[in-house]
Amino acid sequence: MITQRFFKRRRFLQYLIGSGLATTAISWLWTLTKTSRAVDLDDFCLTYPHNSQCDDYLPGVQALDEADNPYQADTILAQADTGDRLLAQGLRKEVYLVIEEEPKIASYAISSVCTHLRCTVNWDQAGQEFVCPCHGSRFDSLGRVNRGPARRSLALVTVVVKENQVRLVDREPRENPRT
Repeated sequence: MITQRFFKRRRFLQYLIGSGLATTAISWLWTLTKTSRAVDLDDFCLTYPHNSQCDDYLPGVQALDEADNPYQADTILAQADTGDRLLAQGLRKEVYLVIEEEPKIASYAISSVCTHLRCTVNWDQAGQEFVCPCHGSRFDSLGRVNRGPARRSLALVTVVVKENQVRLVDREPRENPRT
């Protein structure tokens, strides 16, 4: 009789633990599939910019100058020269906006965070390179390593110019300018 109760309790506990684990696994899988189906509007509008859902949508965050004033595309292009790098805030890290020929604002910005020890790099206009003041790493005008100790290039972020605003989106640009 005692052994019969023991086996009933044991079976009950096995079912209880098994059903708890199964419920946890199913709920985890349910949320995983639900979040993977959700459409990120930034990704969607960067991939399909001419879609009607993206007409009034401004992706990312507004790029700000050092005085926390929003950058205006027409003002930047009137004052900047081809090859300039302008420090912009708005994301967790500061980035450098790139001014290309015509002039126009490039579809990418270069992170100001050194990949060696996370120091803030400075743009050397005369040398046309980024210089890390901490340990002397040097990066070319596209953020590729020229001289170490850094081994990886500076990160890139996406830049969107829309409605005279300069917007920063914290993800790699679709087209890599380094290739």
